[in-house]
Amino acid sequence: MKVVARFGSISTRILIILTLAFLLIILLVYWVIETQAKPRILEMTSETVVETGNEAINSIMANINHVDGLAKATSTMAGGLPKQDILYKETFGNLMQQMDQRIVGGGVWFDPNMYAEGRERQSFVWARDSSGDMQPLARYNQVRQTPNPYYRDWWYIPAMYARHDHCVWSRAYVDPVSNQPMMTCAKALYDSRNQAFDGVVSFNLLLDNLGEAMKKWQDKLGGYVFLVDLDNRFLTFPDQSIVMHATEGSRQGEVITARQLAESNPSFAPIADSLDNINQMLIDEAVAKDENRYTLAARSILSTTNLNKISEQESKLLSALLLLNIDQTFNLVDSHLVDTIAVPNDFVLQQPATAFVFRMPFTYWKMVIVKPDNDMMIVANALSNKLIQAMLLGFIPILLLTAWVFRRYFTRPLKHMAQAVADMGVLIEQKKYQQLSAHKLPHSNVSEIQIISEQTNQLIDRVVENEGALAEINVHLEKQVAARTQDLQQAMDELKASQVHLVRSEKMATLGQMVAGVAHEVNTPLGYVRSNIELVGDNLTRFDELIQHTDQLLQALKAPTINKEQVEQLIDQTLQCCEEMKEDKVSEDLADLIKDGLYGVDQIAELVVSLRDFSRIDESKVKDVDINDCITTSLTMARNNLRALEVNTNLSELPLIQCNPSQINQVLLNLFNNAAQAMPIDHKGVLQINSSVDKAQQLVIVSVKDNGAGIPESTLAKIFEPFFTTKKAGDGTGLGLAITAQIIEQHGGSIEVSSIVGEGTTFIIKLPIQSSAHENKPSQALFES
Repeated sequence: MKVVARFGSISTRILIILTLAFLLIILLVYWVIETQAKPRILEMTSETVVETGNEAINSIMANINHVDGLAKATSTMAGGLPKQDILYKETFGNLMQQMDQRIVGGGVWFDPNMYAEGRERQSFVWARDSSGDMQPLARYNQVRQTPNPYYRDWWYIPAMYARHDHCVWSRAYVDPVSNQPMMTCAKALYDSRNQAFDGVVSFNLLLDNLGEAMKKWQDKLGGYVFLVDLDNRFLTFPDQSIVMHATEGSRQGEVITARQLAESNPSFAPIADSLDNINQMLIDEAVAKDENRYTLAARSILSTTNLNKISEQESKLLSALLLLNIDQTFNLVDSHLVDTIAVPNDFVLQQPATAFVFRMPFTYWKMVIVKPDNDMMIVANALSNKLIQAMLLGFIPILLLTAWVFRRYFTRPLKHMAQAVADMGVLIEQKKYQQLSAHKLPHSNVSEIQIISEQTNQLIDRVVENEGALAEINVHLEKQVAARTQDLQQAMDELKASQVHLVRSEKMATLGQMVAGVAHEVNTPLGYVRSNIELVGDNLTRFDELIQHTDQLLQALKAPTINKEQVEQLIDQTLQCCEEMKEDKVSEDLADLIKDGLYGVDQIAELVVSLRDFSRIDESKVKDVDINDCITTSLTMARNNLRALEVNTNLSELPLIQCNPSQINQVLLNLFNNAAQAMPIDHKGVLQINSSVDKAQQLVIVSVKDNGAGIPESTLAKIFEPFFTTKKAGDGTGLGLAITAQIIEQHGGSIEVSSIVGEGTTFIIKLPIQSSAHENKPSQALFES
């Protein structure tokens, strides 16, 4: 009760409402942060990543452009020199000696017969030795040492087909000396005199500094960053061992592609799919620009390279790159982002992440920045947490201040008012109205409470003022109530007497019908018993005649003197009488007449027994009864009224039930008589009586169904009402079915009726097998006898 009272306080409810409102505001703020702020912050974070990625691409492209410019200048220089060995060795040798340490080799490679007629191979090549010094190499000009000519190699052929002034970058491979990843920049060499293709200028660039550069950008961005080349081979990776694998042809290892990494690490598949799609877009763009040139270049690159060192896919990419780089430009302002990928569970970070893919001009290298989603949302989460904390800290003082204000200006005045009203209630209950004036409500500064106080005080004044008048009115009303109660009791007694008279009239009417039927049933057998007795009397005179002849014969035989003629005559008369009785079958007639008389006497006895069973005068109390016996007895008593009906019974074996057999007989006799009276004169009436047991509900069920005129729906609802009848005045009291319903109710059962006009009516009686209804429910006055 204390908890209920505490939560019933208006201040508590106001505080609860404020708390709920505040929680709703927090939820609204949280929803705005989740649906509006966080996506915007994520977008801003993504923009920062894109800007940083573009910066990294521009930085890498500056180094690539340096090598590209170097190759372009060397190509121009080599194309203008006279074709003399000393000039190329000195000029190109001096150039190579001045190269940055990242360039580990290079050379000028002439196409067959382009340097000197009849000379298939002529190249001027330099490479760093184990100490890092540039040294000339001559083995590429020796057929025995290099059975596969350089002009068929996988880096030479694409440069030959290039129609632009930029390097054609090879795929990434591992330098056999430094074991560092390396790429080759190949630039076509043209004769300055006739602009004919002479060969290729190449520079081998170490990629070790790319890893350091990627590490710098990775520290700046978070997550990890890596580079792939045109064929999606890894140029860099946070753990380089993951993207390397040794082969028979390359003991130091070869760089794998993004697709190969995805096959061993399925969580990398979204990034690999994006990189493959970007390459496919490159191919589609080239096909759309000039499909014939693209196809010719791809087939030429694939067919002219030696040892199948280039794949069909790589030849397609190189062909597309050569075709598209003719119109390629480089702008520091343009964004190089080509795709953003959601990675559900990155295999390096082991958490959800977002990958940003950037593409470099000319080389079509791709840089991928993989950033954890948590890092991207850390600002939004921090902002959300700080905002909610600030709101919570600000709400507590507001809540306390509100609680104090409500307690000071609302709760206390209302408590005083409630206590005063409670005291008034006690005085009113004790009828001490004059003392109410001492409990008037005090003045309040709150206008609403003051209005209630004023109205309550006015009510107190009226109660005190009218208290005396109310007392007199109460006394007068009590006297009137007592008088009315006495009148009502007298009327009730008269009504009960009238009801008893009506019930007895109904019973007498039923008894009159029953007695008339019984008289008719007794009169019939009594008539033929009388007739048979008269016939027996007539036949007995024949025996008197025989006895007379026999007495005469005996007297003649006992005479002192026997007259033989007289004796013989008497014997003949006696024998003749016997023969006549035999011929008339007097003895057989007497036996039949006596048998028929006994049958009539049995019928009369049966009616007497049925009448006794029906009345049950000696068994009017509740006892165990077989309802089938009540049905049979009632049918016998109603036989005279049912003679025009075809009566069919289907009586199941029933358990004994506790009931008043006399009352049950009265119910059944009423239903049977009503069924007989419901039959039209020109209609063949059928009465079907069934009995059964509902074991589940422990009920005995009796069904009385006729095929009479039926009862209209408007009448059906009133048939159990006392004094309601459809018969003519004087033919019935309207209590038969009312008594029937009441008897069944007193037995703890129920009676139901259903009827269809023109088809007949069915009454269903349900009586409990074991019932204490008669002990617990006294009979109502309407049915007292």
